[in-house]
Amino acid sequence: MRHVTASLRHSSFCGRDARARASHKSSLIPPHMLHSLILSLALASRVSLMSQPDSVRPDNDIRLVALRHSGEIQRCYETEGLRVNPGLTGMIEVELTVSPSGRVEDAEVSASGLNGAGRQQVESCITSTMRNWRFEKGPFAPETIVYPFNLVRAPGVISNTRA
Repeated sequence: MRHVTASLRHSSFCGRDARARASHKSSLIPPHMLHSLILSLALASRVSLMSQPDSVRPDNDIRLVALRHSGEIQRCYETEGLRVNPGLTGMIEVELTVSPSGRVEDAEVSASGLNGAGRQQVESCITSTMRNWRFEKGPFAPETIVYPFNLVRAPGVISNTRA
């Protein structure tokens, strides 16, 4: 649609001489055919727009995937982090690259507030777990999603500090 608009806009600014020549000559397209031409261009542009992928997945779908796998994140934190360091807490952000097929192509920690023993194990467990996540397949463009996780020990959780 943009190409059509740009070319029409360009032809309207051709200058006074071109407009004068156009008014003296008969139209190249008969008026009764002009409607058909415009309709054809509109339909052609709509078809090409429909085949282009959407830019992003719906926010609700992204949240549902995280909620579905929240137990896995908690397990990584408790078994890999709290087992080694019962005081390990902090925010971690994981950046996912999701393909149109719904597969996670890459997962990496983009920011981490975890400090101390167990940090690397928790980060490694979370990223490898998230690489197995699946999103809805559809006409989506490849996209990067950042998930923040605030890892805090839940009250009453007893961690086994013996390895």
